[in-house]
Amino acid sequence: MKIMDHPIMDKRLLSSILFLLTLSYSTVLAQTSEFSHLGNVSSRYAKDIQASNWSVGAETMDRDYTIYNNWKEYLGPLGIKKARLQAGWAKTEYQKGYYNFAWLDNIIYDMVGQGVEPWLNVSYGNPLYSGGTKLGAAMPKDSASIASFAAWAKLLAARYKEVVDEYEIWNEGIHSKKNTVDEYADLYIATAEAIRSVQPKARLLAMAIAGIHPELADGFLAEMQKRSKLHLVDQITYHPYRPNPDEVYEEVLELRAVVNRYDPRITIRQGENGAPSQYRNTKALRNYPWSETSQSKWALRRMLGDLGRDIETSYFSIVDLNYPDEINRKGTLESDTTKKVVKAKPVYYALQHLAAIFDNTLARVPNYAYTTSADSSLSCFAYQHKATGQQVITLWMDGNVPSDSEAYQTMDFSVSGGNFNETVWVDLRTGEVRKIPEENIQQKGTQYTFSNIPVYDSPVLIADKSLIPHSSSN
Repeated sequence: MKIMDHPIMDKRLLSSILFLLTLSYSTVLAQTSEFSHLGNVSSRYAKDIQASNWSVGAETMDRDYTIYNNWKEYLGPLGIKKARLQAGWAKTEYQKGYYNFAWLDNIIYDMVGQGVEPWLNVSYGNPLYSGGTKLGAAMPKDSASIASFAAWAKLLAARYKEVVDEYEIWNEGIHSKKNTVDEYADLYIATAEAIRSVQPKARLLAMAIAGIHPELADGFLAEMQKRSKLHLVDQITYHPYRPNPDEVYEEVLELRAVVNRYDPRITIRQGENGAPSQYRNTKALRNYPWSETSQSKWALRRMLGDLGRDIETSYFSIVDLNYPDEINRKGTLESDTTKKVVKAKPVYYALQHLAAIFDNTLARVPNYAYTTSADSSLSCFAYQHKATGQQVITLWMDGNVPSDSEAYQTMDFSVSGGNFNETVWVDLRTGEVRKIPEENIQQKGTQYTFSNIPVYDSPVLIADKSLIPHSSSN
């Protein structure tokens, strides 16, 4: 129930609550301002980053729900190293046996030129054979259609094998009641073998599960094992939509355990996940008053929650998508009904900050020991620079759905095994970089205690200044 809807809530009481909230917020801002402002996180272009854990969704261009040329200028500056896109069987094979790859060439080679590696979701049907291109359409099942689908996939691999090395076969197939495990295995095996016949080292991604559903992965991998085809699976992908992004990990780790039972070589990847920037009443994460603020928090928590568990991850999507029935507002860029970009949303800049800091020069510190005075559930992960050993710690309150509040709470935070020279505090959402005053730090060897550290339901960092690219506040 909203405050204004409560039967005993009057204007006087509401005014008192708002005053107290404002007072609390002002107090926290004052505490934060005691940390001198050094500048803001500087963005990095994708081509200037060697590698990272990050991918961004560039889906639905095969059905023209978004137009690449309208937003491509934002891709490289985002700093994310991979992009997931659908390869478009129906858009490419426009007549039986005749293919037009020009539209896909334009996208793939421009992405590569910007320093972004595409990974191809080989998915959606073709009315020339069977299946359709609408969301949730059934996949090819008869032998002739499967053979034609696999032939198209083979052409994809032959054409792009110098710049693409990952192929995800079908999107959210088994979860649909239209498709059984056996039917998906038939399509998967034919397609995987066609790709590997021209690109033997191609990485093959399976399932793209709608949700997490370890039992579905169990059924599919059992079938692949039965057919002696487990070698065709390199990764299981999944789409864990939840209003609180941190609530999924018990089931995610169960999925990882299921996969490990079949073959520890096979990994898992979060392949599609994002939050809207406004209220929506259809599709994933509907019927909740999302805002641009809560979207940004959600995105950072999903990405860093995955990084802290060594899971490769993708944010869905780069731009709002113009579906036939609505505009899907999960994009980092706002688009209008003409599919043109209106603006970059706050989440775009938040992900820029993330990509600029967390690249392959950092390694996660396992079992990082810490204590805190916080009385709320907290996520904490630590990383160290592979060359210098300097560290960065990620912190956020993870117990609730991301809120619209920008107010911090303060806490004391202690670690053993720390390694910092000059220590800064960073709000990853806003990009603020502030120096932690010396009087707020107690050090004894590798033991550090940081006092009055601002935290909230969006990730903040305690980091060695050397690890944070930032502009001067001059």
